[in-house]
Amino acid sequence: MGWVFLFSASYPVSAAQWGDAFTVAGRQLRFLAGGVVLFAFGAFCPLRWFRLGSLLFHCFALLLLALTLRFGVSVGGAARWLAFGPFQVQPSEFAKVTLVLALAAVMARWWSTKGWWQKGWWWLFGVGLWLCTVVLVLLQPHLSGGIILASIGAATLLFARMPLFLWLATLIGVGIAGYSVRHAILHPYQQKRWQTAHGLHWGDERRLHYQSRQAALALGAGGWFGRGLFQGRQKFLFLPSAHNDFVFAVIGEEWGFLGSVGVLFFFTLLIYWAFRVAASCSDPFLSGIAGGLGFWLWFQALLHIAVNVGLLPPTGIPLPFVSAGGSSLGSTLLAMGLLVNVARQGEEEQGRGMSDGVGDGRGRDRGTHLSRHRPRDRRTAKNP
Repeated sequence: MGWVFLFSASYPVSAAQWGDAFTVAGRQLRFLAGGVVLFAFGAFCPLRWFRLGSLLFHCFALLLLALTLRFGVSVGGAARWLAFGPFQVQPSEFAKVTLVLALAAVMARWWSTKGWWQKGWWWLFGVGLWLCTVVLVLLQPHLSGGIILASIGAATLLFARMPLFLWLATLIGVGIAGYSVRHAILHPYQQKRWQTAHGLHWGDERRLHYQSRQAALALGAGGWFGRGLFQGRQKFLFLPSAHNDFVFAVIGEEWGFLGSVGVLFFFTLLIYWAFRVAASCSDPFLSGIAGGLGFWLWFQALLHIAVNVGLLPPTGIPLPFVSAGGSSLGSTLLAMGLLVNVARQGEEEQGRGMSDGVGDGRGRDRGTHLSRHRPRDRRTAKNP
């Protein structure tokens, strides 16, 4: 269904730029084939492989992010892509997955260590990885990517069972540090966008909010039930990036308010399922993966919708499963594969727990949690 939404939003720009209405949608089908391979990799590879290689994966992602600052392909004034022959990869998208794996693994090691100095080292190492990732993405510049990565890191630490007082102290410290260096990281145009984010201006700030105004017109024209599939009008070169950053506005115009609510309901079900998976896992590594990845997909969808309805300034946030882009789709399907893998592991843990409860001898304690039968006292039996 996401591909159908994308094709409806992309065929006008495909026909105008390349003379073929299927250019963007056909390319997305090829990306989908690669994404299915990544989904299978995440769903069927043993989770112990991801546990052992999580830090290596993320260090590789950090290396790609650093190379992007020097050799990245610049589009719209931001160097966010690395070119490998005919292919372009956006490392920040895959860094979202590797950051979750790395922080979940760090917290698992934090819980397994005994000494406080060792725990402090692992805490410092995890926070360092988190901040390094966010800063490298902000320097591209990629403000929305930095915000998403900062939120992903906080969610992963929480679901990986970091003690609440330590988690709050970490967030306060990171927040103070980020606020103190905001002028050194944020560009002037980014600060101006955030300062004028809540106004669909028709005066001096009109040029900055052209996309937001066109998105609002599309959503308003959809009404309750929409114009119908392929019947939207704003996508005909009135709404920039209709197939990517503003695809939700096209959905709202063609499917109306009810269709927009349906999209919200889908992502709400997704995060509910991910949180249930996280709650079913006793291993901090697994619960961190489930909670972190589920929160990422939901939070990114929420930011995308907030941009489309004018609550946030346009910062380049794709809608998971729908927006055009191979890196976004590939990382999303890899995350879904990992969620499926963790969910299966959680079901196995619950099954072992039930086996322990009935005392069939196959559980961890090789026994039963039920009290044994005690014969009645003979004297009580003879003299009731």
